[in-house]
Amino acid sequence: MADELLIFEQTIEALFLRALAGRLKPDCKARLRQAGLDVDQKLKPAYSFQSWMTFLRIAADELYAGMPLEEGAFKLGELYIEGFRETMLGRAVLSLLRVLGPRRALARATQSFRAGNNYTESRLTELGPAQFELWMNEVGSLPSFTAGIIHAGLRVAGAQNIRVEPTGHDGHGCTYRISWKEASVSSVVVGSGDSKASKRAGSINSL
Repeated sequence: MADELLIFEQTIEALFLRALAGRLKPDCKARLRQAGLDVDQKLKPAYSFQSWMTFLRIAADELYAGMPLEEGAFKLGELYIEGFRETMLGRAVLSLLRVLGPRRALARATQSFRAGNNYTESRLTELGPAQFELWMNEVGSLPSFTAGIIHAGLRVAGAQNIRVEPTGHDGHGCTYRISWKEASVSSVVVGSGDSKASKRAGSINSL
C-alpha cells in the first residue's frame, strides 16, 4: 500500500461536482472550504485520504441531517456513481461492469477503486452461489460509504435483491458480506440508461 494515501481529482469531481451539483448549500460549501475543498475553484490533482473522510462527513451531515451518519454515508456512496457515470472514466468503468456481471465485477474491485485512489487492495472469497466476502484494506471511518458504492456497482453489473453488510471493521480495513440474485434482462436494460431514467426505475449506482 502507498505510504501516503491519496484520493485523485476525478473522485472528488464525481461526487462533489457532478453528483452533488446544485445540492451543496452555502454553509456546506463554507465547511468544505475550511476543511480544504473549494468546490468553486479548480480541483487539486489529489487530496489526502483523511481530508476525503472529512469531506464525506461534512456532506453526510449537511445533506442527511437527522439521519445516522452510517445511513447518510451509504447514500453518498450510491450518489457517487450518479456522478461517476457522468465522467469519461466512469462511463468506461460502468460499461465494463455491465459486461462482466456481478461476480467478475467484485473480483476486479481493486482495479475499479484504484481508478480513483492509490491505495485500495481487496480480496474476494466465494461462500456459495452469489454469496461472497470482500475484504478491503482501507475504508477509513466510514465503511458504509464503500458499502453504498458496492451495492450500486452490483446493480449496474446486473444484480438485484442485493445485500452488502460490513463486518469486522477495525477503523481501516473491512470485510463485506455480499449476496444477490441475478437481475432479469429487462432490469439490466432499464438500469443501463441515463441518470434520469435510472432514478425513475430506482437508483442505480456502482463501483
